[in-house]
Amino acid sequence: MVFEFGSFSLDPHTVRLLKNNRTIEIEPQVYETLLLLLEHSNRVVTKDELLQEVWGGRLVTENVITRTIYEIRKIIDGPENKQSCIRTVRGKGYQFVTAVHKKTHIDDVQTNNLTIESNNSRRGTTKALLLVLIFFLVFMFWYQQYKNQPQSNGKTHTKLANMNYPIVAVLPIDVEGGTEELSTLTQSMVDYLTTQLALNLQMKVIHPDNMAIMKKQFDDIWSIQKATRAQFIIEGFVELVSETNIKIHLTLYKKTSDTALTPYALGGFQFTYPHTVKDLNDLYKQRRVTVREIIGLIKPGVVISDDGETETNDPEAYRMVIAAHHIMRTDSCSEIYRAEELLKQATARDPQFAYAWNQLFFNYFKRVWVCGQSTENYQKALEVAEIVEQLAPGKYRTVAIARNGILIESNRVEEAFEYDKEADWDDPEALYRKVYALRYAGFLNLASEHVYRMLQLDPFYFNEKPIRQAPNTMLYLNRFDEHLSLLAEPGNAYHDYYRGFNLLVSGKTDKAKIILQSVLDKTPDDLFGRFSLALLHVLNNDNEAALKIAAKIVQQRLDKNHTDGELTYKQAQLFAMAGDTVRALHNLQLAVDQGFFPANYFLSDPAMKTLHSMPEFQKIVEQAIQRHELFAKRFNLKPETNNL
Repeated sequence: MVFEFGSFSLDPHTVRLLKNNRTIEIEPQVYETLLLLLEHSNRVVTKDELLQEVWGGRLVTENVITRTIYEIRKIIDGPENKQSCIRTVRGKGYQFVTAVHKKTHIDDVQTNNLTIESNNSRRGTTKALLLVLIFFLVFMFWYQQYKNQPQSNGKTHTKLANMNYPIVAVLPIDVEGGTEELSTLTQSMVDYLTTQLALNLQMKVIHPDNMAIMKKQFDDIWSIQKATRAQFIIEGFVELVSETNIKIHLTLYKKTSDTALTPYALGGFQFTYPHTVKDLNDLYKQRRVTVREIIGLIKPGVVISDDGETETNDPEAYRMVIAAHHIMRTDSCSEIYRAEELLKQATARDPQFAYAWNQLFFNYFKRVWVCGQSTENYQKALEVAEIVEQLAPGKYRTVAIARNGILIESNRVEEAFEYDKEADWDDPEALYRKVYALRYAGFLNLASEHVYRMLQLDPFYFNEKPIRQAPNTMLYLNRFDEHLSLLAEPGNAYHDYYRGFNLLVSGKTDKAKIILQSVLDKTPDDLFGRFSLALLHVLNNDNEAALKIAAKIVQQRLDKNHTDGELTYKQAQLFAMAGDTVRALHNLQLAVDQGFFPANYFLSDPAMKTLHSMPEFQKIVEQAIQRHELFAKRFNLKPETNNL
């Protein structure tokens, strides 16, 4: 039986998914889940069935199912789809709802001992077809029996080649000896390499910072490959030639089979600390040559594009910017303040050095985001962003992302959307900026369509970039399982707070306590650490303690002049869950005044249900609806408040 739906067909006989007759590579469990949904498209397939049929009854969490469904949607839900091919039935399971045509698979079924000769004998033809059909039914019976058997090695039986999303892992390069300046410069070369790979290859590139723990856990390349599923691994070591001369040796490992990693030695990348313009130009040239060699081995024929970094002819300005960039990476506020002085000096030495201005922009951005300083720094950042755009128009995409966040969090959501309303449908970063504005303005369904498109383009968009992005659109639509599946792995305080909140409002309180406690253990003094502590008090029925923490959060944000309406709304949630309806309503009003006005979320948010019957709540919702509809009129969008 071949299953045909839209431009796709799934053939259990050849174990292939095709789109317009071209093979789509998918992981075994994704294939098995899709097959099961297609076989039973006339009904809902329960989560228990999926666990038994696909995972053989092995102990896995429901998040695994959610993630697998997400992977299927990512493959088969195109941008033209207004609704997913798979319907989620909360508390039960999933159903494939797109029309499925089942076509008997006879023409392609052959055996080594059976051939059908074309002749005029109807009798002979009938016998031959009957044998083929018998063989096919036997095969399908065997296939189903084998598919349903639990696998002791933790893998499904289907062996599909090259199933993984292309991954390049860059291992950390340890620098021992030499000066601190050379060590910093070495790491900047590795940073440049990683950035250029991500820019040119359109693959998942794992940064060395994320590989540090793994490198300590595994003592050989093959083990690292299995853990990361990377098709390519870059490993290197440093040879100290002199105090001012260093050589980085790089090797690219390419996975060529299930048992082999083929090494390609890339030679030594030798450089000195740049004291002259010639030294600096040689450094620029050599790093580009090295990047081109690596990209050429991974994807021959790729036309290399640069990251748009505007260079300087001043080696001292270059040194200052590289040093500032790396000390800011620690997210230590004292280092961020020290970096500002270096960057100011660099821009004074070379006012045309766009990369220096770019780093200064992020310095001001981090002062608010990381250090909790006054949002006056946001205005400084916007002024610097204008300089960056003048010197290097459109080349620093990260500036556009951060500017978007600043405008939205400063009650200028309409202005932010004006920048990104024509976002390129093939650019996930541009789509995210648009989604951020849509979420604040209450266009949650439209935002979710853009999120699905982002994930088609970059499946790792949210869970690989946890510092800034979080998939809160799904949380605000109460799509709790989808939201959980898109968060970064546990360990990041920002995403773990949202994970804990998700589990709390969806009724999984025991799990919520564990996650929120982990946030508190890691970052007790961080803003999300304080939010987590307040939620823990709510879970422990200690509302008085929760209200004290919430009041401190409010005062601290007032002291810093923080005006992010979404965070103010989180304060309203805390007060509502802890039973203080007066302060909950006050903060809800303030959130709307600060530019956070998704009225549809206000009405569906489980955390705010105690307020729903209050006249004051209804008035605030009406204000949010009014601004939402004005937004819709300005940008010619369909309001999402008609049924409220």
